[in-house]
Amino acid sequence: MTKKKNEMTIDGEIQIKYKWSLGKAGERFFTELRDNKKIMGTKCRQCGRVLVPPRIFCEECFVEDMEWVEVEPKGTLMTFGDSYFSTDGKRLEEPWMLGIVRLNGSDGGLIHFIGEARPEDLQIGMPMEIVFKDKREASIMDILYFRPVKD
Repeated sequence: MTKKKNEMTIDGEIQIKYKWSLGKAGERFFTELRDNKKIMGTKCRQCGRVLVPPRIFCEECFVEDMEWVEVEPKGTLMTFGDSYFSTDGKRLEEPWMLGIVRLNGSDGGLIHFIGEARPEDLQIGMPMEIVFKDKREASIMDILYFRPVKD
């Protein structure tokens, strides 16, 4: 019988820097978000779908005839989840939450943080609105979070 050797491990962290080309659609989307607090989508002139995030062609029709349209910074909560663990696995007292919100006037949704609510306050189908950061830098994080619409 052979004796099993203890496995050795090293705790560490890998940080990877990267650059991602935004392309034409991404540049316009993030510029409008940063400079004007506007959420822009592209509307297919053939089928009428409004895509958010915007695309330069319709993924249904494969048509490149797209029109830029502004959509509301409000929408409907399609799904959500919560976690009581940080990204490094530590237990949290308060959860962080993510949701998918279909923005009014669009056929797409954004995945983002949810704030100003507890998991028990949320319901699929409830109205949500965007809370923007005061200082924006042309990033999806210019949206601080979605919150339930207050009556």
